[in-house]
Amino acid sequence: MAFKYKRTTYFIIVSLIIIAASLIVRGIIKPKNADTLINDAMEEIKRGDFNDAIKNYTDALKLKGDDPTTFYNRGVAYMNKGDYEKAIQDYSKAIELDPKNLAAYNNRALSYRSTGKYDDSIKDYSRVLELKADFSTAWYGRGLAYQQKGLRDRALADFRKALSLGFEGAKQNIQELEKK
Repeated sequence: MAFKYKRTTYFIIVSLIIIAASLIVRGIIKPKNADTLINDAMEEIKRGDFNDAIKNYTDALKLKGDDPTTFYNRGVAYMNKGDYEKAIQDYSKAIELDPKNLAAYNNRALSYRSTGKYDDSIKDYSRVLELKADFSTAWYGRGLAYQQKGLRDRALADFRKALSLGFEGAKQNIQELEKK
């Protein structure tokens, strides 16, 4: 009799595995691994669904551990949501894990600037420029931070450098500052 129950239990388990595999193959259920969560989060960002993207990145980090790209991407979601403080935390973690992550420094600088922390912003933009001197966006961003601090000459110098590197948007800032 015990043999009969073992066979029945085995049959049920095999049947459930086959059903689950069939549902996965047909796309009805998706196994949640870190890569699936990250891909889902990236799609949610494209749709502007930042809360769900943040949740999926958070769940992916629980499975994947300390991954600088996932911290960076969650920071992007926070930044797009307007939660700059949490974005700064995630960019900081990404930088801690990957100290040469230009995008994380640049976005953290933008987040600092958005919260009025101009000195921190300038420091991060300067770090980006130490790592990649021809990064026109960083020249422009640092120029904006200088401008917001009232440092006209420094702002002008950075805007001119950004323009020389092809950042056309700097023209307007240069014209405005030269009028003053």
